[in-house]
Amino acid sequence: MFPSDPRYQTLSQGFNQRWSSTPAYIRLVGSEADAVAGLKAALDKGLRPTVRAGGHCYEGFVDNDKGVILDLSTMRGVRTATDKYGTTTYAVDGGATNWDVYTTMFRRFGVTIPAGSCYSVGAGGHICGGGYGLLSRRNGLTVDHLAQVDVVTVRGGRVEVTRAHRDDPEGSPERDLFWAHTGGGGGNFGIVLRYHFRRDIPKPPPRVWLSSIAWPWADLIKEPEDFHRLVDNFAAFFAQHSSASETVYRGLFAILKLTHRSNGNVVLLSQWDQDDPRSLEGFLAAVEAGMKTPSTIQTYSAGGLFLPYPDRSRQMPWFQATMTLNPSGDNQRGKYKSAYHRTPFTKAHVDAFWVWLTKDVPDVDLTQTLVQIDSYGCRINAYKPAETAVPQRDSIMKLQYQTYWTDPAEDSAHLAYLSGLYRDVYRATGGIPEIDTDTDGAYVNYPDVDLGVAGQPNPPYQRLYYKRNYSRLQRAKKTWDERNVFHHAQSITLPS
Repeated sequence: MFPSDPRYQTLSQGFNQRWSSTPAYIRLVGSEADAVAGLKAALDKGLRPTVRAGGHCYEGFVDNDKGVILDLSTMRGVRTATDKYGTTTYAVDGGATNWDVYTTMFRRFGVTIPAGSCYSVGAGGHICGGGYGLLSRRNGLTVDHLAQVDVVTVRGGRVEVTRAHRDDPEGSPERDLFWAHTGGGGGNFGIVLRYHFRRDIPKPPPRVWLSSIAWPWADLIKEPEDFHRLVDNFAAFFAQHSSASETVYRGLFAILKLTHRSNGNVVLLSQWDQDDPRSLEGFLAAVEAGMKTPSTIQTYSAGGLFLPYPDRSRQMPWFQATMTLNPSGDNQRGKYKSAYHRTPFTKAHVDAFWVWLTKDVPDVDLTQTLVQIDSYGCRINAYKPAETAVPQRDSIMKLQYQTYWTDPAEDSAHLAYLSGLYRDVYRATGGIPEIDTDTDGAYVNYPDVDLGVAGQPNPPYQRLYYKRNYSRLQRAKKTWDERNVFHHAQSITLPS
């Protein structure tokens, strides 16, 4: 479709309203043959291709002025298939959303994959970045269950579909391509048409408990030590219960949402996969231990931070809980940063949270600004750093720094605020979550161009996302995309 098409403006823009571009045209890809033809046509015209699946890229990596956007959003199949070795798999098309995957896998086959909670995120980018969600402590990362990836590649100038498998010979180019898609990020090696998952992917728990409690900022301001105690208690609990051998709390996933004070409440959301709620109650008691500020139950928040139930905890079928927790949020402008944490927070970390989350910024709405602390570890940490391209395999928490707004005039204020918060939290390690310290880098699926861009000398993103796996990713890049057809601001670079 060309600029005159009424669909053009919508399909040239992603979920994050900060990003839009004017491609020469957009091609909706509907099949393998169409993907091959579409990529070949773009290259024959000398036009740069970028690929869009769900459209949730946090930075403008799909933006493509005067190039071609290949849009996979009509390729949304989820079905049984056969991999290159004749084994039956569950196949997920690159344009399928998380909701397509959960709905079809559960209703047709009674299984699921441990992927994200936001329903409209596309599989094409989510999975190849590693993928995690509320079942990951229980079942590992999404890529830990991957068997094969079908990719349109450009090798030696030839555009074709390559089927790369977990069981391809060690050291073969195909095995390296498969491995690169277990955490190497999107937009680096080709067009991901389809992911094949092993038949032994998890069955979800029949029922789960959901809990949502909050602490009013008005009370925390009066008792600053309670804020520190809450954050310290949360981190200490997961430091104790996140090893690969953990059994008691492997089925617990929790998110502590440290909102800006203007939001009104700090929120703790939890999911527990056993029928007996006593362990969940033990966790909640451990988080509140020593606090003077009592928790409250809220049933509504404009920021979507509370469950719509008047209960501290409620049990429901897993699929119903997944529907309850599936918001992707409004289409707004946004900025994001991330960090893996291997140990409980230092005092300096928590002090910086407090200073910035209680800071007033005149004429800037920070009600949708927060530090989200996700529990991590357990089955995620059962793998070695080089087994997949995701090297962070001993963390206990994963943090996402977020801010949302609608007025373009507020861009600079929101970007400056989040950068200042992030820099101060990690001041002891140069303003970034350095690897192999208390922290262990950042998440490629939460890209942040403040961590450097391709072309700069030794940009931090290369080690923060990939650590020691980066050189192997570069070798795969040289083998499968030596012309650097697929590139963006933080792509895998060719070895020098």
